[in-house]
Order: sequence, then C-alpha cells, then structure tokens
Amino acid sequence: MCQIKTELLHGDCFEVLQSFADDSFDLIITSPPYADSRAKTYGGIHPDAYVDWFLPRAEQFMRVLKPSGTFILRTYL
Repeated sequence: MCQIKTELLHGDCFEVLQSFADDSFDLIITSPPYADSRAKTYGGIHPDAYVDWFLPRAEQFMRVLKPSGTFILRTYL
C-alpha cells in the first residue's frame, strides 16, 4: 500500500511556496481572495490590481507543481 503524506499549510502562498523546491507538489488547491468582495477579510485588493497581485502567485504554483500534478482553482461566479 502506498503511504500518502498530507500537510496543510496556512499563509500567503507567495511567501510560503518560496521555501519549496521546484516540482515539490502533486496537488495544489487554492481559493484566492475575490478583490473588493471581501475587503474586510483580505484588505481589499482592487479589481484593477488583481492580475498584478495574482500572477506572481501563479508563477509559484507552476514552479512547485510537479509536471504530472493537479491544480485546482476555486472561484465564485
């Protein structure tokens, strides 16, 4: 039987993921802040600045995700 290691990390992924080597993860699940819709919770990322905020994080996701890994981005419509 294959042993599965599970670890939950809490923090800003941009900062946390910098400490991991390339191709470290089989699975990444994220539910990023939704710009102005949660201003009190997340500090209110203005929609005009959202792409500039998100892209550096997306680069970290791609760097640490294994080529055979799965990426799940949870969004609201």
